[in-house]
Parts: sequence; structure tokens; C-alpha cells
Amino acid sequence: QDYFTDENRVLKKDPQQDYHLEYAMENSTHTILAFSRELHTCDTNDKSITESTVRVIWAYHHKDMGEAGQNYHGSNRGTKSLRLLNPEREEVSSASLPYFDLRNKDVPVPDKDTTYWCQMFKIPVQHEKHHVTTVKPLIQKGHENLVHHILLYQCSSNLNDSVLDYGHECYHPNMPDSFLTCETVIFAWAIGGEGFTYPPHVGLSIGTAADPLFVLMEVHYDNPSETEGLIDNSGLRLIYTPVLRKYDAGVIEAGLWVSLFHNIPPGMPEFVSEGHCTLECLEEALGAERPAGIQVFAVLLHAHLAGRAIRMRHFHNGEEQKLLAYDDEFDFNFQEFQYLNEERTILPGDNLVTECHYSTVDRIRMTWV
Repeated sequence: QDYFTDENRVLKKDPQQDYHLEYAMENSTHTILAFSRELHTCDTNDKSITESTVRVIWAYHHKDMGEAGQNYHGSNRGTKSLRLLNPEREEVSSASLPYFDLRNKDVPVPDKDTTYWCQMFKIPVQHEKHHVTTVKPLIQKGHENLVHHILLYQCSSNLNDSVLDYGHECYHPNMPDSFLTCETVIFAWAIGGEGFTYPPHVGLSIGTAADPLFVLMEVHYDNPSETEGLIDNSGLRLIYTPVLRKYDAGVIEAGLWVSLFHNIPPGMPEFVSEGHCTLECLEEALGAERPAGIQVFAVLLHAHLAGRAIRMRHFHNGEEQKLLAYDDEFDFNFQEFQYLNEERTILPGDNLVTECHYSTVDRIRMTWV
């Protein structure tokens, strides 16, 4: 049945029944209910379902509902963030494919709020082109809330194996000079996301002279309770194939640069910042190498705790196109790639505007991003 709740958390039967039971099944261990409803029901008691994150709250009792109404669920309850309209992607079986791991080894996580840790790795696949088809996070058990995001950068190929011997805190005055050669992001993962599988016609190229040989893995540790003695061994698994795909994958970063000039005042229920990838920038980046443009097949929207909504706007010839991606219900703990229903072409001379909405109502100090 279709119920709703008010601000006092009292359940009330909805006079407009918009949820429809498709089938039900019960055995000794499971009860399964499949149901449907319209995305927009025109019922003020229902929440519209969009491409934004949806927070699903569930609760159950071991006895069926009686005439007196619901039985109280007790501790049998929980919540989960989902993107219900994230399109299904074709899973290509990777069970038999080779892989290699890029993994931190016994990194001591400092007892401070935020730490960026950098470690250099050498790609073991060389001398022949292959395509990475899937990248999976390898998060140490129990550290699911500690590892906030992982970035993989391509570094200079002129380095030697001596750079592999040690990790170091990123953006630190004493960090190795070799880290400064690692500027191009080739993969990104963020908290709550699962593994990323490239579309069947796309792969991340490795193994040729133009491909990354040395890579820098940057792990952002989020330790707000400033717990001492944490040792981490998290990283990434890259699954690859010798069967080449039609197109090489890349990453374009757009948004607000990490800078002391970007700050958010406290006590603000709504504060908007914009990052502009200008037409001059895209003209210079794509004009010579990619005059026919690039195809966008997925977007990862990324923000931190104050983030409430993110919108990726796209302009062509000065006219705004359909949003490239958006999440008006952003959840810090659920950041996964959005696969686009249809690939979008970005042309030289286009504009990209990343619109970030923040809330700092619960903060008394300035927030620096």
C-alpha cells in the first residue's frame, strides 16, 4: 500500500494509491516484493524520481501487518542511497581477464582530519597495446569511511624505478620532485562508488610509448575523528584485455580548482560556486588534436561534506544544451559514475560550467575548498 509520513514521522495511508504490486514471493529466508510507480505521480505526498540520488529508507517486522496497522520495526531498519535512473550497462565478463593491482603498503594514516597520500607505481603491461576494461576499488576492510577518493595520474615516462621505493604526503614541501611530473588524471574513484566498467567500444590504453608507464596514485584519507594508529593498504585493481576496442578513453576535469581563493562563508543555507571551462580553453585543448570533438560517456560528480547539489552545464555556440549531468540530492557517501544514456559530443569552442551548491548552516567558521 502507498503510505506517506509527516514531520512527526507518523505513517498515513495515501488517498492517492500510486504504488502497484507487480509480484510477491516468500520462502523460509526471504520476502521479495516487486512494485512500480510513475516517475512523477502529480501527488504532493510522493517524491518525484529523477536522475538525482534517491535515499531509500526501509524497515520491516517479522510478522505481517495486522488490522491495527503496522508493527513497530525496532532495529530492523536502514537507509541506502541509490541512483534509480542510472542506465544499465552491459557487463562484460572479466573473470578470465588478466589484472594488476596498484595498492598502498602499510601507509600510516595521520591522526588529522584530512591527508592526501601519494605513491608512484609502474604499469607492468608494456611493449604492446592493451585496453583496461574495468577498474575496481580495493578498500581495506573496515576503512570504507576512511578512504574518501582515489585519483590516478599519468607521470613523465623519463623517470626511473627509484621513484617506486617510497610514498609521501602529497602537496608537501618535502615531497619528491618526481610527483610534480604527474599532472594528467587518467582515472578517479570516490567514496560509495563501485568498480567502473568502460563501455564495450572504449578502453583505457596501456602498453604503448604514448601510454602511462609511471603513475601516481593519490589517496584522500578522511579522518574527522582523528583516530590514531590507522594503517591502510587500499588501492585499485585494473583489469585489461589484449582484444583492442575502437576508442581510447580519457578524462577531462572541469570544476573549481582547489584554492585558498575559493571559500564558503559559515551559516549559509545556500551558496553557489561556478567553475568555467571556457570556449577558449576547449578550443585550445581540442582544436588541433580533436577538431571533431570528444564523446562523453560517463560523468563523476565530486564534492565534499558541504556539497548539496552539482550541475554540469553545457553550452554550444552560446546556447545552453541539456544538462550533461546533475545531482540535486548529492550524498557525500555515495559518489559513483553516472553513465550517460547517450554519448554527448563536446566540440572545440563549447563551454562547460560546473555549478556547485553548498550548505554551511551548521558551521561557524569559514570553509576553504
